[in-house]
Formats: sequence, structure tokens, C-alpha cells
Amino acid sequence: MLVEGLGVRHVVAGYDFVFGHRRHGTTILLAEMGRKLGFGVSVLEPVQEEAADEIYSATHIREHLQHGAPRDAAALLGRDWEIEGVVEEGDKLGRQLGYPTANIALGEYLRPATGIYAVRAGILAADGVRWHDAVASLGFRPTVGGTDLRFEVHLFDFAGDLYGRTLRVQFVDYLRPEAKFADLAALKAQIAEDCRAAQERLEAR
Repeated sequence: MLVEGLGVRHVVAGYDFVFGHRRHGTTILLAEMGRKLGFGVSVLEPVQEEAADEIYSATHIREHLQHGAPRDAAALLGRDWEIEGVVEEGDKLGRQLGYPTANIALGEYLRPATGIYAVRAGILAADGVRWHDAVASLGFRPTVGGTDLRFEVHLFDFAGDLYGRTLRVQFVDYLRPEAKFADLAALKAQIAEDCRAAQERLEAR
């Protein structure tokens, strides 16, 4: 694929790069193949800040996101991790509770930890991206018997129709795990608290 398909002349890979069947291919094997097939190989050594104990690594970034630590992921990325998607129609439960949400399919994005997040939501428009503070829920909605994973975003200080619009969502901080509540009244009360907590975290940053 590299030689015949892409006509590669030089490959740059990270120190821990693996490939092939059961990930048995290593940078050592890659260099050997390069010598045989006529392409160069450069292997990058691990990089980290002098004051940090953690190496810059896509693996570490994914682990932070999957463990509900978007701030740690952002420290390695140099920015907030974000997803982008088109707003789809949901079951409108959030609107009934007084907190309308924009539903976005995750597609092939990494699945971060389920729960509630303080986020920034950017609405793509002809004149650029309009950013709003927001709170988001990623989960199965156990209070209403949900079974499929949903990502729902409630934008603060926004009124309007977002169906079919493209939304960018930056994960700023993790607020709490997903929970099941006794009834919709208890859920609504918790959503109000989540909004307050999200605004507080966003303002603090």
C-alpha cells in the first residue's frame, strides 16, 4: 500500500507506532522494509514539557476523554477537544422540560465518558462561528428508559431553530456521571443545577 499504492518516499512515525495484523508491525520492521523497498523512515522520540510527567500521546488523550477528564486531554492537545455535526431532530423531551437541546450524532468520533459536560457550542454561519456557553449530556437517558447513546447540547442565551445546522462542540469540563432520577421533576431540578455548574466552570476558565 505504501510503495505501490501511494508511491511513498519517506515515512515519519511516532516512537510507539504499530501496524499490521494484531499490531505486530513496529518501527524496527518499518525501517527494515524501508531499506528493502527504497523509502526512508524517521522515528520521532517521545515529547513532553519539562514541568510535566506525561508524554504527548494520542493514546493518553483518548484515555483522558474516556475517563471524563477533558481538561487533561486539552492540556496535551493544546486546545479543547471538540466534535462537529449536524443537528438532528430528537424526541423534544428537553423542550418539554424547559431546556431545549440540539441533538448531534457522534458518527465515528471517539466516545468520551458518559455524563454531563460544560461545553462551548459554535454555530457555523456564513460570517463565521458564533459561540455560546452550553451544557451537554452524553448518555442513554435512563430516567426515560432510553437505550441508545445520545449527545444533546443545551445552549445558554440562545433562541432559534438549529435543525440541519452544523454545530461545533468543545468539551471544556466534566460535571458528573449520568444518573437515573425518580421522575421528570427530579430530572428537571438536576438539569437546572447542571446549567448553574456549567456556567460557573465556564466563567472560571
